[in-house]
Amino acid sequence: MTLYIRPLTLVSALATILILQGCGSITRVERDTYTKVNLDTVVTTRVQNAPGERDNGIIFPSTTTQRTDRDVQRFDSVAVREYPAFIRLGLFEGIGTIGSAIGDAASAKRGTFGLFYPINDLLFGRSDDSSTQVFDGYIYRIGIAEWKLPIFGSSPDWTWGVTAYESIHADADNSLSGIGVLTVSKRFYYRSKIPYLSLRPSISLAAFPSQYVNTSVSADLGSIGGMNLRAYVGYAFGGSFGVSGRGRGQVSTYETIDFPYFGLGISTLDFVNREEETNTEWKYHEHSAWEIGALDFTFLGSNADRSFFSPLQSGADAPIIKGLTGRFAIADLALPVFNYHLSVGTSLFEALMLGPSEYGIGVLPIRFTYHWFPFKTDLRVEPFFEVSYAPSTFAHLGVRTAIPIGEQSSIQLVAGYVQGNTGSSIPGLDGKGYSFITDRVGNVTAADPNFKAVYIGIGASLYDRLFQRKELRYGKGYPHE
Repeated sequence: MTLYIRPLTLVSALATILILQGCGSITRVERDTYTKVNLDTVVTTRVQNAPGERDNGIIFPSTTTQRTDRDVQRFDSVAVREYPAFIRLGLFEGIGTIGSAIGDAASAKRGTFGLFYPINDLLFGRSDDSSTQVFDGYIYRIGIAEWKLPIFGSSPDWTWGVTAYESIHADADNSLSGIGVLTVSKRFYYRSKIPYLSLRPSISLAAFPSQYVNTSVSADLGSIGGMNLRAYVGYAFGGSFGVSGRGRGQVSTYETIDFPYFGLGISTLDFVNREEETNTEWKYHEHSAWEIGALDFTFLGSNADRSFFSPLQSGADAPIIKGLTGRFAIADLALPVFNYHLSVGTSLFEALMLGPSEYGIGVLPIRFTYHWFPFKTDLRVEPFFEVSYAPSTFAHLGVRTAIPIGEQSSIQLVAGYVQGNTGSSIPGLDGKGYSFITDRVGNVTAADPNFKAVYIGIGASLYDRLFQRKELRYGKGYPHE
């Protein structure tokens, strides 16, 4: 289905998003303005007796003097308190849908939680139909925000929200998408401690570029460190404008679809507050993670024969910088062992490009880390072990030294060893996968998909908060511990 979008309509839709998102805010600020008055009174008593004998008689002026000084100071004072104003604020949510295919349409081939293509499709644009697909379609949501909706008297946990962009794919051929999607939800909480467990019926309405209604009920677990797990049952129906024909024979069309779905989803950098938490100042909010970040990257040297950046040069002619690593949407949750210095974490997407044939892509890899502070400063040393199961399979053992240079950024030195399989396979060539090495005419050459490499590199993290042990909520008797 091809969408037909007029430029003026697109501009109008983007303006609508800005207006809707401006109706809510992230932080609520309260200010108490008052005047302080300081009153200061000083009484000085002084006795001045002349030397020698005196006959003062019956009445004589006293030699004692007294002076009173009063000082009045007035100045204005402002006390500022900042509170979270939102119920939910999230960057990304991905949902893999089952039973959503319409007719005989093929699967969208997006893997677990609808988050990725197979490696051949993802990196080389070569279709791979050999694997069995569990999920028929997927749902993506980017830029999610919800605020309290005070309706039905004092009934709590009603929210209204806006999703900047939502894409619903029933299968490979049928989809709906919305910009500035309006959502109304009601949460029923069954667990009062972090991570929360709730049941959430909701309805979403979109007007552009598709016009649709999406009703669903989800069981939500989270958030903790910005991570959430969700199970969905829903029904979506709507339509999209498109075009058919070519040249002067093009005509506008409008196609409608409807389908039920069952979905499994995960969201990252997605924070959920209960209503009572919106009355707790930001500085008193509880932290469950050692690290919550948007991005980190490392440029590295490895023992690969060729460089990922210059795959035609090998051996001594290859550049010193052989590749890079990168992680996006990071969460690292403290575990109740070793005084919470051991953690388990993941990232939405990780790329290990150690060479043109030594590469791995991980979606939601599992990483165990020990957080060590050898010098009682902000510098930390973090040995870690990581496993990725898809779309590449690899084990990753290493150590990271991180030095914060700001509240949300740091410099890092990383060394590690990686062994695994790229996940690529070439039909008809057993034991061979695609590489980033090309021949003289630009054709991709085959390589062994099994690889192992040692590397060391330096990089940085951006919009990445590294917490200290004293900032974690554990062991402090907090209400939600």
